[in-house]
Amino acid sequence: MKQDTEPFDLESVIAWLKTQDYKVVAPFSPRVAYSQAPSPAPLLKAAILDVETTGTNALTDQIIELGIVIVEYCPSTGQAYRVLETYSELADPGMPIPATSTKIHGITDEMVRGKSFISAEIEDLVRDISLIIAHNAKFDRQFVEARFPFFQEKAWSCSFSQIPWKSEGFGSAALEHLLYRAGFHFNGHRAVVDCHALLTVLQLDLPSCDIKAFKKLLDTVQTADLKIWALQTPFESKDKLKNRHYRWHAEQRTWYKSISQNELDQEATWLRQEVYNHRPFQLKQEIIDAYNRFSNRDGISEIVNY
Repeated sequence: MKQDTEPFDLESVIAWLKTQDYKVVAPFSPRVAYSQAPSPAPLLKAAILDVETTGTNALTDQIIELGIVIVEYCPSTGQAYRVLETYSELADPGMPIPATSTKIHGITDEMVRGKSFISAEIEDLVRDISLIIAHNAKFDRQFVEARFPFFQEKAWSCSFSQIPWKSEGFGSAALEHLLYRAGFHFNGHRAVVDCHALLTVLQLDLPSCDIKAFKKLLDTVQTADLKIWALQTPFESKDKLKNRHYRWHAEQRTWYKSISQNELDQEATWLRQEVYNHRPFQLKQEIIDAYNRFSNRDGISEIVNY
């Protein structure tokens, strides 16, 4: 005989579980708004972007899925407001999708057959965007700019590498882990779902900074770095340079390193003392900012005498 059961209040159950030191992880569901409170500054628009591809080589592989979430945000606080638009589309790469790639994102040849991106539609979507955000911009930017050159004109940021997740007490910077810390679980590796998940993660408060992760990202984006190329270094200095985290560029036959602009004087002093033996030397200094960071394109550079 079937017994009637009284309905229960899920929110009350969850609240009680939390009092018993349980962590409740809810299924992730995209939101259309994050705040309705007045903003202390004029709102700007950001595009959270993710791609799925046939492989990892931006020169030979192709984008098969593009996801973009347009959100308005306050630049002074990092608070997200409304999700304004969402773009999600598949495209036939003109080549079989490797089984190893399908295993990651679940996209098959049948799913993309006959589908394509409309470049003009995407360009119009991001026309007045102030910032592109990707969780692995080193990967996404190179694919996207190869397919859609107008993205070269945009400032880019990387929520994976430009937010100090681990020093803020997060065990990993992986999107799935960060979303779990926000109280949700999801099945990732579909582009637009990952975009919505990242937006939720960006609204996390960082314990040490006492600001939102989005605000920390915005602050980091404003700073420019330098790539310095130590010209004509003595051969016997190679071990010192390697230990100092310089890398060898085989084509230019030069050691180089990326530093913050604040570190330039200290680095020049070290080079003068440890590499050039107090002799005059030259550095090629290349500016790395949000418009060329994570891309294959060079920044503005000059040769400086020391």
